[in-house]
Amino acid sequence: MVRKFSLLIWKLGSLVCATALISACSSGEGNSASGSASSKNETAGTAAAAADPAYPEMDIPPVWDRDGKLFQPKDFREWVFIGAPLTPNGLNDGKANFPEFHNVYVQPAAFKAYRATGKWPEGTMMVKELQLVGGKAEFPDGSRYEPSGRGYFPGAVNGLDVAVKDSKRFKESNNWGYFNFNHSAPPYLASTEVKPIGECAGCHIANADEDMVYVSLYKPILDPLPLPGK
Repeated sequence: MVRKFSLLIWKLGSLVCATALISACSSGEGNSASGSASSKNETAGTAAAAADPAYPEMDIPPVWDRDGKLFQPKDFREWVFIGAPLTPNGLNDGKANFPEFHNVYVQPAAFKAYRATGKWPEGTMMVKELQLVGGKAEFPDGSRYEPSGRGYFPGAVNGLDVAVKDSKRFKESNNWGYFNFNHSAPPYLASTEVKPIGECAGCHIANADEDMVYVSLYKPILDPLPLPGK
């Protein structure tokens, strides 16, 4: 009798374990399906943004909120780097407007379009991330030595600016709008409004050499690299 009772208990225990295992597997499949659906939704959202009809040539278009603020471009450090002008305080009597390296990036599609046509297409974003001159200065002009020699060397990042070409939004400022996401260490602002014309666009209107862009500073990279023997 005892033996039969023990056998019954063993069978019931096995049945409970099997039921729990099936339930866990079913739950896992449900989570996997949910995760897959979420992933598909994110992919669809990305594709929709990339297909923005306002910027048909852009692989990574500007994204705006309902008030016309620009969202901070994502992963801009993965875009095409076109140059890093530097105006250090040591060479400007300590009063440089931007005493940092200006690390400038553009979307891959904008870069390719400019090379092909010499024009910046609608939706072009030029991202300028500021990077402080790093290390303790060893000379009055702010320079110091590294193994490669005396010069200016990059330190911490210290600000983010973005210029956007959109002829409908920014007709009054020669088709470009200028945005500042803080002149300080990260994290930068998630979104920001366009700056008044007098603060940024005015300087470009007065001084830029091509379509509101200081193209001469970036030509060495914008121009295709000559091939050997050509």
